[in-house]
Amino acid sequence: MNKKLFLAASVLAVSGLMAACGTDESSEGTTEETSTETVEEQNDPATSDESTEEESTEEESTEEESTEEEQDADSTESAEESEESAKEPSEENPALNDGTLTVSDSNSYEVYLLPSFELTAEEPNKDVVYSTENDALFMRIETFTSEETDFDFAQESIKQTVQASNDSAQLTELPAFEGNEFINSSLYEIPTDNGKVTGVAYEKEGLIVKLTIFDLTEAGITEDFLNMGKTITAN
Repeated sequence: MNKKLFLAASVLAVSGLMAACGTDESSEGTTEETSTETVEEQNDPATSDESTEEESTEEESTEEESTEEEQDADSTESAEESEESAKEPSEENPALNDGTLTVSDSNSYEVYLLPSFELTAEEPNKDVVYSTENDALFMRIETFTSEETDFDFAQESIKQTVQASNDSAQLTELPAFEGNEFINSSLYEIPTDNGKVTGVAYEKEGLIVKLTIFDLTEAGITEDFLNMGKTITAN
């Protein structure tokens, strides 16, 4: 009887030991498989390349967006600067702001006249803007189309006219007109016994203009004449 009990106990012990060994081997196999899969994923070139490509694409997209934003900003600034530049002549020239638009009766142009100045015909192809307070202060206006003359001829002509006002004096060349509307411009000045004579030749919008300004020392209104002269346009 005792032998049978001992044999049964031995069988149970061996079965338990085998079950335990099977469980350990199964766990170890599962752990090894999981570790192997993780390592393979980390070392997989395809997975690594995909991640790198995604990061590169995101960086390039961000850079392109930044570049486009900068270009849009530059374009906006350039447009604003151009608009401001186009407004400057009007804002800086008192004749355009305070003058009266006047059409020549004998020639094909119009001009803005400041208060206390009038326009009258002098002779064919020549008008005069004069001060109503002192008619010794005046500006002769001559206008031509680009078919009638060219700027070089007008420039040389006005230079000779100014020099002829005082042959013994030194002719001075002044800075050219500023502004995109003036294709070409030349200014000359010479002193006289009681003042000065200023000559201008300029070209804009297919019109070539010659101005001869006679000013007196005590008056000093050459700048007013120049401002009015700049506003001449064909009509």
